[in-house]
Amino acid sequence: MKKLSVLFVVFFGVSYLFASTPKIDTNESVNWTKAEQNYKANLKSDNNGVITSAANYIRKYKLSGAVEELKPLLKKNNADNVKMSGALALLTIGGAEGRTAVETALETEENELVVEFYRSILHTTLATQLE
Repeated sequence: MKKLSVLFVVFFGVSYLFASTPKIDTNESVNWTKAEQNYKANLKSDNNGVITSAANYIRKYKLSGAVEELKPLLKKNNADNVKMSGALALLTIGGAEGRTAVETALETEENELVVEFYRSILHTTLATQLE
């Protein structure tokens, strides 16, 4: 039953994250350099909700200059939602470097739910790249 619960949560989480990925706004009036700086600053917040939101917006807007700032989100002492949002953002914008960071975090992660999430997004992104 526990495995079924974990699989359900992982499946639901991955489905939600991919289904809710919005269209990127190409509004020319947006200062994307400034926006990226603000989101990177928010990744250093003490509030997990702010961090998760910043990682999601970095992924949404594909702000690839934030890869280095996303990597620390995968550390053991962070909340599960922070790790998951950071991992998904890294796989979306980080290329091989982001994938390596998630694979490395997978090796040391102790939480079964986070481990299954990492595995599922690594598998999903690999399948997408092979298409």
